[in-house]
Amino acid sequence: MVMLLEWWSGTDCTLYTDPESYHKYGKENAIVILNHNFEIDFLCGWNFCERFGVLGSSKVLAKKELSYMPIIGWMWYFLEIVFCKRKWEEDRKTVMQKLLNLRDYPENFWFLIHCEGTRFTEQKHQISMQVAEAKGLPKLKYHLLPRTKGFAVTVQCLRNVVSAVYDSTLNFRNNENPTLLGVLNGKKYHADLYVRQVIHILISFWHTEARIPLEEIPEDEQECSNWLHKLYQEKVGF
Repeated sequence: MVMLLEWWSGTDCTLYTDPESYHKYGKENAIVILNHNFEIDFLCGWNFCERFGVLGSSKVLAKKELSYMPIIGWMWYFLEIVFCKRKWEEDRKTVMQKLLNLRDYPENFWFLIHCEGTRFTEQKHQISMQVAEAKGLPKLKYHLLPRTKGFAVTVQCLRNVVSAVYDSTLNFRNNENPTLLGVLNGKKYHADLYVRQVIHILISFWHTEARIPLEEIPEDEQECSNWLHKLYQEKVGF
């Protein structure tokens, strides 16, 4: 499917990052936070993984329904993708066990997570901002409120195994709204992936990604939750 993005549709991806972080990509275990605004986010995430040699060892926290998709769902199951029902009382034990299994993973891996939990739409954004107001949290212009429990347990289970969190923000130029059907029809998109300081790479998305050492993230679940909310408030500036 990554081939469809790069070769079939000819989508252009540009990665912006600082040189020090760039040289560590693919050479360490990492948690990658991705925004979830576009239909082909997952393809861009995989493209990023493929560029740094960790596509085969990339893992995702994905909704359970995807495991029933023909071919893709079965493939993800055997690749040890972590599936959840998005009902935390039911998910916690299963998700923790799957994450703990990664502590012995023999290769460098990236664990990709959409902390917002679902793709951004105007309707979902309105509801999310109502929740933010009720909880006394700052409103986010371009994102939904992050769901912090999945991130907190991921950090908890992978601490001392994962070296860093990569904070990534994906965007498309010219107000493009890319679709999977568009990719299948060979439509070319222009994606950007940011990382604070600038370096150009021939990829197809731009992405804000700051490498954050895991030891800087609080161990306490509530403090970790607060840390994630602050990170998303900073994303507004991008």
